[in-house]
Order: sequence, then structure tokens, then C-alpha cells
Amino acid sequence: MRVLRLSLQLTVFCMVFLFIACASTTQFSTIWKDETYQGHPEKILVINSFPNPAARRIFEDEFVSGLKERGIDAVMSYTIMPAPIVSDKDAIVAKAKEVNADAVLLSSSSGPKMDEIGNRYITTQTEVYNMKSNKLIFSATAKIELQQATPYLNEIQSNVKDLLNQLLRLGLI
Repeated sequence: MRVLRLSLQLTVFCMVFLFIACASTTQFSTIWKDETYQGHPEKILVINSFPNPAARRIFEDEFVSGLKERGIDAVMSYTIMPAPIVSDKDAIVAKAKEVNADAVLLSSSSGPKMDEIGNRYITTQTEVYNMKSNKLIFSATAKIELQQATPYLNEIQSNVKDLLNQLLRLGLI
């Protein structure tokens, strides 16, 4: 009886571990950090240019919440600009100065696509700029598999968590 209970506990532990390990759908193809950058941003302007306004808000809310949990002040771009202005560098710099941000995080995505075996995915590009030096300090390209049974909100939350973990692992936050 004791062996059966231990086996059952081990099985449950393994299943939980596998579920947690497989929960992420973000696969990073490239991650780059400016090795000359020292320090941590104190305030980050988070700009997401997803075509869907709801997805933009969810991403920015999640990212800002995650940064604040780590002690970094952050601002959602949708609160100060109705449409993301990722193509206008001068406007981004002006908005960053307006909110006293010393860094800007830009995230964009391609529309949903299908791979060769029929899985739906989007590709994202995320970059962090140091506003003091006006230099790129982080860049990541990721493929996010879109699960049929998973709500899109969960996909965004998973992607944000994975990006935050990469920034933390690299010592940027």
C-alpha cells in the first residue's frame, strides 16, 4: 500500500512538472544583449504594435505588471498614445521623455501563419532601447505557437512571462 501511494505521488509530481515545462509556447530563435550595457532601467515605456487593440492592451498590461512586480516602474503606451507609433523614432523619443522613461520596449508581431505541419503561430520581435545612449540593448525574435484550445489571453501571458524571464536571466531587469 505504501509503495502504491509513493508511486502515485511520483506520477502526479512528474505530470505536474511536465505540464509546467510544456506550458510555454514561446520558442526564441534569436536573443541578443549589448554586453557593454551596464545597469538596469528604472522606468520603461512598453509599446506593443500588435494589430489587435485588445491584444496590445493585454500585452502592455501584463508586461507593466510583471516589471512592477520586479521593482521597475513602467508605462503602458496605450495610456499616452492611441495608436502605437513604432515607425516614428522621434515620436517614440518624445513620448519616452514625456513620461521620464530611461528605456523603451518595442514589441511587434506578424499575423498568424501556418507551418509545414499545420500548426498556427505568430512571430514576434521585441527590442529594448536605452534612452540615455539611444542604443539597442536587447533584441529577441520568437515564434509563438497558437494552441487551438487555449485562449489568446493565455498565449500573451505566457509570451510576456517568457520575455520577462529572458530579460531577468540576462540581468537587464
